[in-house]
Amino acid sequence: MNERLIFILGTLLVPLSSSNDTQEQSATDGVTTQYGQIGTNVTLVCSCADRDVVEWRLNDSKVIETDATHLTGTSLTLTIATLPMGGLYSCHSQDSGKTCNRLHLILGYPPGKPQVTCWSASYPLNVICSWKLENETYLPTEISATYRYGIGETKECSRNATGDNSCIITNMSLFSHSPYTVTVTAVNPLGIRSAIKSFLLEKIIKPDPPMDVTVSPIPNEPKKLLLRWKPPVTWPNPEVFVLTYIVHFRQEGSRRERVTEVDDQTSYTLNGLRSKALYFVKVAARDVLNNGEPSAWSSTKSARLWSS
Repeated sequence: MNERLIFILGTLLVPLSSSNDTQEQSATDGVTTQYGQIGTNVTLVCSCADRDVVEWRLNDSKVIETDATHLTGTSLTLTIATLPMGGLYSCHSQDSGKTCNRLHLILGYPPGKPQVTCWSASYPLNVICSWKLENETYLPTEISATYRYGIGETKECSRNATGDNSCIITNMSLFSHSPYTVTVTAVNPLGIRSAIKSFLLEKIIKPDPPMDVTVSPIPNEPKKLLLRWKPPVTWPNPEVFVLTYIVHFRQEGSRRERVTEVDDQTSYTLNGLRSKALYFVKVAARDVLNNGEPSAWSSTKSARLWSS
């Protein structure tokens, strides 16, 4: 666990109350920040003397006791709290008029389990892992990502160039039977959740789609189309790490779909087509050894056969 995550845990996380699932932070400018979980009972405690009769206000408007708001002594309980119940609360002594304390209530959810996906679009240079939380928390949520190769040391997964919801692992070990293990941890003031993803490098190869796909008629060839493309720019060395290309095409108005595979080349002639017909074509790429999974499809291109 890195130093940043330890700091977050030490400053934000307080054991949750089983009755109201709330937490507090240090006061700032006389206002204490308190966190509460949506859908639970949240209790706000007034610092006035117990014998005082108090009035609670939300954003300077008096809080009226209802089925959703209950006064017990000097405390205010919000029943099955909802997001709009958040705001600046204050409690006041009706005897002295004194403002006893102010609370900024922020409502949300603890983080759900991160959903982690890892793939190698630039095999064998690196692996990208991305994640998303199961739910919207409505709270500031910090996420850390680490990885370990085999039984080696745990390292931080670099997030400098990949954005807020992904990280990159470099210096990969090829053809190894030792797995990589990625741990993604989400922390906010209401809780902490982690997810672990393990993989073998060759099992998660997934190239990006082929680029610059074109399809065109061939002069004096009324039943052929010429298809061209380029390897994905993210694939580092297609001469060494060869790609197979999957060609998908169909005639306009026909439900019949045809698929063929092309090894280690960037053009293909579609034969036996119907004269003057319009055809739609798209291309995907995969590792030549059939490791991992194919890329997503390229954008669909179309062309009509040559006619005199």
